[in-house]
Amino acid sequence: MLEIVLKVIWLLLPAYTPNNFAVICGGIKPMDFGKNFFDGRRVFGDGKTFSGFFGGILGGIMTANIQRVLEKILGISLFFSLNYFEFLVFILTLTFGAMIGDLFGSFIKRRLNIDRGKSFPILDQLMFLVVAIIISSFTTAFWKLFTLLEILIALLITPLLHLSVNVLAFKLRLKEVPW
Repeated sequence: MLEIVLKVIWLLLPAYTPNNFAVICGGIKPMDFGKNFFDGRRVFGDGKTFSGFFGGILGGIMTANIQRVLEKILGISLFFSLNYFEFLVFILTLTFGAMIGDLFGSFIKRRLNIDRGKSFPILDQLMFLVVAIIISSFTTAFWKLFTLLEILIALLITPLLHLSVNVLAFKLRLKEVPW
């Protein structure tokens, strides 16, 4: 079972890392252009920027390419089992899906009048992954890499991983809040 969990984490690193890269790259031009939705609240808020969105996607692609190189060095055949075109299409859909899921989560939080940076359990931990899985599941590579059991495991372990990483970052004083 540990082997399956580690495989799932490895395969989903390109979906787990884009939000970290988005924070690093963010800050240039809000994706909602500062506009409000019909309800009078911001569409996404200042935290969702074009530079963060595309920086997140590029960061996820970079992560996956580093993983692919490591697989070759270590003799592992997960991402490396795919031809490069299949791999690239899968990674593009996975990282794009993660960023769209995060954007959608922000949209929902603004509709519920939850301020930027405030915690919304489950939505914060899973929306990015659910959308990433849905979008990337349209690729042939997704079904070569994942079983239904592995998808279920991903959905179960991701909130725990999310919380653990955030608490660690808080304790290391890299984050102001532990969520």
